[in-house]
Amino acid sequence: MGELAPRDVVSRSIFLHLQKLSESDPNRASDRVWLDLRSIPPEKIQRRFPKIIQVCQKWGVDVFKQPIPVAPAAHYWMGGIVTDLQGQTSIPGLYAVGEVTSTGVHGANRLASNSLLECLVFGAQFASLGKSFQRHDESISTARSATKAIQADEWQKDEAVLERIHQALPVLMWNNAGICRDAEHLESAIAQVRDWRYGFDRLSVTRTLTSLEVGVTLSLPSVRIGQSIRRWAETQNLLDNAYLILRSALFRTESRGGHYRIEYPHTDPNWQVHTLVRGEDWLRSQPIPTQEFGD
Repeated sequence: MGELAPRDVVSRSIFLHLQKLSESDPNRASDRVWLDLRSIPPEKIQRRFPKIIQVCQKWGVDVFKQPIPVAPAAHYWMGGIVTDLQGQTSIPGLYAVGEVTSTGVHGANRLASNSLLECLVFGAQFASLGKSFQRHDESISTARSATKAIQADEWQKDEAVLERIHQALPVLMWNNAGICRDAEHLESAIAQVRDWRYGFDRLSVTRTLTSLEVGVTLSLPSVRIGQSIRRWAETQNLLDNAYLILRSALFRTESRGGHYRIEYPHTDPNWQVHTLVRGEDWLRSQPIPTQEFGD
């Protein structure tokens, strides 16, 4: 199937090819794989791939005269959050739709563009949620009112720690839980993420923010710190997601869809289950029956 093979197959082929080149000759570590569109009529490229043309022009690549350097990249989401048919999660008032959810309409390797269909179908269910949102808002309005301050010097001490984590975490995940995975690298990354989470929980800003109660107003000394609170929240979410990905990848001792374990390269029918995460417990769901199209 060549470049039309499933995306995990193409990505893994590129990755392993470049890895072999760099292992045989360290000077070739920066080698690339190229996508050549020059055999396609220019008018067809302009009609079908206008965005690709724009992006390549930004980086000085003329797709009509030059091959395009390509490399594997991380996909967005391929499911995870369990919802019902109305998009409701296990947390009251929290709804999810699209690629982030595990609704059962896609498998171990997300099909191209089916997230649009998912959003149309499940997003339409949100029209019936007005009453539940109104009750949720009323419960907040009746909470007590108070103010809690966060000091500028406290934030400045913690900001550097957050920035180091924010910069290092993507590198750690790509190197240890990227296209090809194995137990040694996964366990090493888990230990590092645990260490970062331990330090994150003990930051003075974390203690202040996580102790806030409903109805308590946070007083900030400057707008810049207010913007940086988003950075704090993003870092917390990234650490949690990284831990879930790493632990789940270590737990599943097979290869399936976008998940590829070097020491378990084949799909195991005993693993035709969902991974269920409850706190620190990683569990298997009941076996998922195989269904053919049209059944």
